[in-house]
Amino acid sequence: MRARELAAVAELLDRAGTGERATLLIDGEPGTGKTTLLTRAAERAATRGFGLAAGGAEELDRLIPLNPLLSAFDDLPGEGDPAPESLERRVERLRTHMEKRIAAGPLLVTLDDLQWADPATLMAVRTLHCRLSSRPLAWLLARSTGGRDHDAERLFDLLERQGARRVTLGPLPEDAVARVIADMLCARPDPGLLDFASGAGGNPFLLAELVDGLRDEGAIEIAGGRARLVSPVLPQRVRVLVRRRLDRLSREARHLVEAAAVLGRSFSPGDVAELLGAGPATLLPALEEALEAGLLAAAGDMLTFRPELVWRAVLAGLPRPLRLALRHQAERLPEPSRPADHLRPDRLRPAARDGADARGRSPRPAVRACPAADEVIRAVTAARVIEAGEGAEPAMEHLADADVYSALGRHPWVLAVEPGCAAWLVRLALRTGDRARAELVGAALNRLPADVLDDEVAHARGLLDDDPRALALAAGRAADPWSRASAAEDLGVLLCRTGDRTAGIESLNRALAGYEEAGATRDTARLRHRLRQEGVRHRHWSYADRPATGWDSLTDTEHAVSMLVAQGWTNRQVAEQMFISVHTVAFHLRQIFRKLDIRSRVELTRLAIEHTTGPRPASH
Repeated sequence: MRARELAAVAELLDRAGTGERATLLIDGEPGTGKTTLLTRAAERAATRGFGLAAGGAEELDRLIPLNPLLSAFDDLPGEGDPAPESLERRVERLRTHMEKRIAAGPLLVTLDDLQWADPATLMAVRTLHCRLSSRPLAWLLARSTGGRDHDAERLFDLLERQGARRVTLGPLPEDAVARVIADMLCARPDPGLLDFASGAGGNPFLLAELVDGLRDEGAIEIAGGRARLVSPVLPQRVRVLVRRRLDRLSREARHLVEAAAVLGRSFSPGDVAELLGAGPATLLPALEEALEAGLLAAAGDMLTFRPELVWRAVLAGLPRPLRLALRHQAERLPEPSRPADHLRPDRLRPAARDGADARGRSPRPAVRACPAADEVIRAVTAARVIEAGEGAEPAMEHLADADVYSALGRHPWVLAVEPGCAAWLVRLALRTGDRARAELVGAALNRLPADVLDDEVAHARGLLDDDPRALALAAGRAADPWSRASAAEDLGVLLCRTGDRTAGIESLNRALAGYEEAGATRDTARLRHRLRQEGVRHRHWSYADRPATGWDSLTDTEHAVSMLVAQGWTNRQVAEQMFISVHTVAFHLRQIFRKLDIRSRVELTRLAIEHTTGPRPASH
């Protein structure tokens, strides 16, 4: 995959074999394949009779002088004198030992990740490089760019001036990306998978993590020698990888990057400054840190996330309430300074079509002046209440009067306000025979990154396209029990309608259990009625003996969450203990607060203590 770089390695070994000074410097962003190149070089050197000394620095090595070199020459004899050894003396022992190794044959020394090397190591490399310049010795040194490793950069600049060759590992070209994916999956990637993988920016490590994550999470289907992307949702392992990079930043730089993500992949420094309520000059240190870390890059007058998957991972990692609050604030920024079409919907999902298409869909209604986002949210909330009490037609009339569907083109983030909002709007439009408005929801979804709504996207798409695979994905992965139950119900209805009644009934039963777990009595009753229409009768319903409110109304899961929260656990700690997502914990807490008519964790703790210790004795 790296023919040019491997040719440089071959030249390095040739020069060292003739006794010439031979040094190859490898620069590259994290994950571009530096370690792999060093491994390949060692394999080639071994076949040509070279000895090998391979070492590398780690982030904590700055505290241990010379540790990268000492790890490379782990056969270095110990010092006989028990007195502490000076740095100069230790470097001299290294030089003597290296000369003995070289006397037995040519030697290749590889040192990786020198951006983390301590100053003593860098000084020793410079010293040994000069003193052993006439020996059959090859140096192969690598460092990651994009950090604050100015000492390592100065060393590389100095060695380059002294005749070392310098190679920068750039992104893989498109054909190499396709070959990497094909090798990993033993199948040829289809255009959709290649397009999604292009978000890795040709970074080999990020690309491998993406493909492994998609495969592990069942988002890739392999059939007939072809690999097809089933779900364009960013795998968890990629999100964790980006989270670790964010955690290395200072708090100010991390907050800046997270806030900037809601502005789109590209944004102006002025916009992010206004979003954070600070002057551009105040943000300079944080911006410089993010640029040096390789998370952002300058592109003309704008800044951009690099690569695209980093932006998507940062955005997906923001808690939904914070993401929405920032987005609503961003929508009020002055329009001229904001980039057009910054969300790049064409890179995420096929664009929705305007007008009548080949399947005879009717043209979309004209878009009038759009109401503000807050008005749209209020209209949707009111319509959901109307639909629950009066039915679908009155709810659709209310939404039509408020021009909600057309407004989604300007305010697509409204779809992220409540779980299942996008799917509900699609379902309502289809139920009232208004395919055009259902398609407007699809068009609004196209303007959002897939990871913003994750499985809600799959739910809405499954309804629009009658796609059981997408509905099954949403039913299995949605963030809370009610959303999973809603998708399972729609899947069951579709399967029953298309002739797979057995699987449909099974999905409806799963939906019933999910609604019961969520305490959604109205949805439970509706689904019981639907199952009776399908000829299925349950003799006992699990919620029948459970009151609607109070401590005894809590489900087993809600009891478990309550007890852990009462012990002072955070939502994240509860999620890790119960092997559920943080979003699911938050959902259960909302249900608990509603059933107990409380508003704080303090009140929940008090109630939990009362119900676990029994009634308190009367005071005297």
